[in-house]
Amino acid sequence: MFNNQTIVITGGASGIGLEVANAVVQNNGTALIIDNNNETLGKLKREDNFHTFQADVTDENQLEKVLLKYEDELPKISGLVCSAGKAPIPKKIEDTSIIEWNDIIQSHLTGTFISCKVFGSYMAVNSYGAIVNISSVVGYNSGPVLAYGAAKAGVINLTSALSTQWAKDNVRVNAVAPGWTDTPLLRPKERKNKRDLTPILNSVPQNRLMTTKEISDVICFLLSSNSSSITGTTIKCDGGTLSGAGWFPYGGFPNKEKNSTPYNLEE
Repeated sequence: MFNNQTIVITGGASGIGLEVANAVVQNNGTALIIDNNNETLGKLKREDNFHTFQADVTDENQLEKVLLKYEDELPKISGLVCSAGKAPIPKKIEDTSIIEWNDIIQSHLTGTFISCKVFGSYMAVNSYGAIVNISSVVGYNSGPVLAYGAAKAGVINLTSALSTQWAKDNVRVNAVAPGWTDTPLLRPKERKNKRDLTPILNSVPQNRLMTTKEISDVICFLLSSNSSSITGTTIKCDGGTLSGAGWFPYGGFPNKEKNSTPYNLEE
């Protein structure tokens, strides 16, 4: 699928990004992982199949250095996955400082913008490539993670704009919007008490977390020639979370065990 191709993956040292990196290598491609976590990257350096570089996606100069180092050293860069971003913190607006707001916006939205500017522009000059940006269901439905939601909504809009700009250059730009996914951001190891996932599971019609492999499979499809006609699209990978949002006023999701619905369809 990715023969003689290099796929750049920001935030690729863990979670969805690392799952994509593994998939790229398994499909005969070269994974170039960019991450700001030196400790996590250090563990990956022992893997011969990964090329890694420590860089901050909000620093354009650092990403330019990555491009200059690897553009001639590795197979042609033909794909970009923008997966870097800091964990959101639920807070009321009154309790959110401008520093906290800017930190999240920079991490998710500005980082995606700069990554696309550096590597997307490179692919546009070469008239070939595919970009997949990571948004979120919170980019559609608001939540208490104010900056994160605003950033992820911005990613959707940015994706659409870039898909039109680079269509003539044969560079496709799409996004995925994961729902609740089983990643270290959701269940960090440092938490002593196991997180109660019941409220989360109750909000998902499939009543489960998404897996990083499920999200990676969609991302790899969008990177591949199998999706050659798809650009400017955001695919929701959420187990039906957004579609099910309107069911709660009618008693919740259908109950499979009871083989009935919790509402009267004739009302």
